[in-house]
Amino acid sequence: MSPLRTFALKIALTTRLTLTALVLASLLFAQVNTEALRREELAPGLHTTLGADLGLIAGNSDLLRLKSNLRFDYLGGGNHFFLVTQYQQGSKDEQVFINKGFAHLRSVRALRRRLHAEGFLQREFNEFISLEDRQLAGGGLRIRWQQRGGSAETPPPLQLNTGIGLMWERERIDTTGNAPGDPVHGAVASLVRSTNYLVLRWRLDERLTLFSTTYYQVDLRRFSDYRLLWEGRLGVTLTKRLSLTLNLDLRYDSEPPGGIKPCDLEITNGVSYRL
Repeated sequence: MSPLRTFALKIALTTRLTLTALVLASLLFAQVNTEALRREELAPGLHTTLGADLGLIAGNSDLLRLKSNLRFDYLGGGNHFFLVTQYQQGSKDEQVFINKGFAHLRSVRALRRRLHAEGFLQREFNEFISLEDRQLAGGGLRIRWQQRGGSAETPPPLQLNTGIGLMWERERIDTTGNAPGDPVHGAVASLVRSTNYLVLRWRLDERLTLFSTTYYQVDLRRFSDYRLLWEGRLGVTLTKRLSLTLNLDLRYDSEPPGGIKPCDLEITNGVSYRL
């Protein structure tokens, strides 16, 4: 079998696995996924990455969708600092239906080979779900489970990580026009949540990588108030700097603002270029 045909079969198989995992996640239970923002393959030093997605339909109906992101990473002395900003807007016939963005700053410190401490700050908004402003500050521990394969220079093909932590959260809901706010807290909610996650990273070969995250955040005083996120991403490396991605996101909020559905599904394709 030719290398090109083998590569095409791997793409088809991995895409099917991603879609299957999405269906299974929605049967099990259905926030920005910060685990997808990590870059563990970087060499020490400063790195900058730019990315953009663009979708356009013109004719009987005009649709435009733009997603842009910028990030900075610094690695050195057992520390990893990174800052990520992202903005997304979509319009149909000049009517905006997507308008959201976020900024995330994180510091990761290696305590042991497989144990890390981390702290983070985040701010975001999402007009589509009436989220006017969300601020986060927190930290926790990250455990990297030992996997077979790989070497000191190359990580193993299959990696599994878990994390536990706490975060302070403050949300302000847009209630203009007498729109209802949070069903419990009203227009402004301030609380402490437990934040926990399970991360799977599978490198099929040098060009194909499958990434999956399950995220669980719950109010420590009211366990009926929780959020779940499942995200799957397939990355295809074209060159040393250029890559393509297929993303599938599923989010569930047990207590969404009034008038907002508890579950969201999003599928996107993108391109990324590393400077």
